[in-house]
Amino acid sequence: MVFSGGTTGVLIVSSSVIGSMLMVLLVRRIFSAEALRQAHDVTGNLMAIVGGFYAVLLGMIVVDALVRFEKALDGVQAESNCVADIFLLAKQLPEPYRSDLRSRCREYVREVVEHEWPLMKKGQVSMEARREAIAISQCLDDFEPSAESEKAVYPIIIGLTQELWHQRRDRANTVEYGMSGIEWFVLVTGCVITVFFVGLFAVESHQLQLLVTGLTTLVISLNIYLVFLFGYPFSGECTVTDRPFRIDVDIFDGVYDRIPAHAAEKAKEESR
Repeated sequence: MVFSGGTTGVLIVSSSVIGSMLMVLLVRRIFSAEALRQAHDVTGNLMAIVGGFYAVLLGMIVVDALVRFEKALDGVQAESNCVADIFLLAKQLPEPYRSDLRSRCREYVREVVEHEWPLMKKGQVSMEARREAIAISQCLDDFEPSAESEKAVYPIIIGLTQELWHQRRDRANTVEYGMSGIEWFVLVTGCVITVFFVGLFAVESHQLQLLVTGLTTLVISLNIYLVFLFGYPFSGECTVTDRPFRIDVDIFDGVYDRIPAHAAEKAKEESR
């Protein structure tokens, strides 16, 4: 995972807070303080209903966005693990199946890193990477294991190729289907209505009412920014990186036979 920028979050939060304060000033200009006080009972009850519904809805969408991001993160790791395992287990296969399978793994990872990952930021996936994934699953179609080691490793590789394909399809679906437009419409509309109800309460101090309204909007807008941040795992300011696949490349090249692959391994190595 990598976080870059934060400009969008600043714009969302600041514009929301400023907009809510302008809304309070507009309400105060349209309605007198006395009229607002007389409507306190009605607006208070409606505020409780609308605010409660919106709080539940906002919380559910935020959790859904976080789960979507975590699922994408775990899926990328699982997909890269499958490719690495297939490559390593192919050592037990005879030629030409060993070289063919390993070559397909290299080509798949190269296509994902160099071409597909930039495309995913635009909501697209690589057809060439898809073809390479299919080629990996078809490499052993005509292979009949004879040796005991081949019989042991063959079903494992077949299972890994199936898991690779499933994880790839899940990643492609996540790229294609992000947060729907209707969800954003409901989120923004609910935010505006909730803040509007907050502005309908008459407070003697204008500064205090502006502060309360601004803080309420701040909390809501921060949650909306979380939805924006985690609802699109492969685009935006907080994204799932291709690091697991880059580690695969180094595994294929034998780099991690000599150096640590992860920070925890590096720390342990240095402590010796």
